[in-house]
Amino acid sequence: MDNLYFQYTNQSLSVNLIKKAYKQMIHYCAISNPYETGGILIGDYSSNQMMANILQATPPPKNSIYAKHNFWRGCSGLQQTLDTAWKSGQYYLGEWHYHPNASAVPSNTDINQMISLSKDKKLKCPEPILIIIGGSSINLEISINVFSNNGHMVLDCVEKLK
Repeated sequence: MDNLYFQYTNQSLSVNLIKKAYKQMIHYCAISNPYETGGILIGDYSSNQMMANILQATPPPKNSIYAKHNFWRGCSGLQQTLDTAWKSGQYYLGEWHYHPNASAVPSNTDINQMISLSKDKKLKCPEPILIIIGGSSINLEISINVFSNNGHMVLDCVEKLK
């Protein structure tokens, strides 16, 4: 895949994160620091549905609420963004957010929210992806997690390209 930056996988599922989407997240983290921020992930799936390709990370919607240890993603403008993505064969894949100067491990709040999203029939995304970027600007960490109504799995980074 052109511009592949990270590939995460386990035995049954892979997530490819392209460089453009990664750089978008890093940019939004830098301008938000020291506050949490986030957005949604947009991309597509392989024909067998076993690989998700994250092609875009949106900025935080205008009606989002930022704090040092919390982030509430708003929804202003997201429907239009998703409608545009849909027309080009791309879909809502999940969420991303930033834990400034903290671990990239999902909190209990993150886990519960993502399990709730996996159960939301309107989203049509039974296994949403959560990317968390943590740490400081000189030492960033990234975690990629996939959720279902039963819980979640952490994917291992198998390849990082420059």
